[in-house]
Amino acid sequence: MDDIMKTGERLEDLGLNGLKILQNPHHFCFGIDAVLLAWYASSSVRPKTRVVDLGTGTGVIPLLLYGRTGVNHVDALEIQPDMANMARRSVAMNGLDNTIFIHCADLRQPGPAFHPSTYDVVTSNPPYMPAGHGGINPRDALAIARHEITCTLADIARFSQIMLKDRGKLFMVHRADRMADIAAILREHGLEIKRLRAVYPYPGKSANLILVQAMKKGQPHMVLEPPLYVYNDDGTYTDAINAIYGTNGPTAR
Repeated sequence: MDDIMKTGERLEDLGLNGLKILQNPHHFCFGIDAVLLAWYASSSVRPKTRVVDLGTGTGVIPLLLYGRTGVNHVDALEIQPDMANMARRSVAMNGLDNTIFIHCADLRQPGPAFHPSTYDVVTSNPPYMPAGHGGINPRDALAIARHEITCTLADIARFSQIMLKDRGKLFMVHRADRMADIAAILREHGLEIKRLRAVYPYPGKSANLILVQAMKKGQPHMVLEPPLYVYNDDGTYTDAINAIYGTNGPTAR
């Protein structure tokens, strides 16, 4: 383990088929949004599905997708070398070097390993904030993860338009207040939203996240799915969230 884990890192159990992941509190650590995205996308992933994850960070979404579906090929793009290195070590630690392939590359110019109309599914937990909005974190890893500095909604849509097969699916989690931007940009790039699920922190509160499934060359027809509540009124996680995490999932805030 000493040759895998570096100073400042911690090992986290994903609570799914014994999978573990390296995290570093000084970098961007995954949250519930990544867990929800992997759960949402897993319904369209089978072992032979070709998947690519954009902005993979430490590789949590590919690991969770593998744990949920047994998918046998996931490409994962990460622009930050330190994060890509941590993701590769997590993949190796789980013995998945021949299943999850970490590419340290810019999704805007992904390189010769990526070919048009190759993928069945694209997943993305992108930066939520436009570059000009809010304070920019002085630590680059956090700034890139939170603000559209190296990855915009249009970049994700363009990549998906090129790399997805016809009727291939893009799954994304994003802020609810950017829904109008998301719908407009995806449609501009030939991606039609087919399913939408709003995520609410508590009953009676406004939605703060949305889970989106869009289809390349899909027809305009969207299903608005039942709301997903994260917390009960007493601050405990709802049954739905515990079911997504599994029997060993969180039970309190």
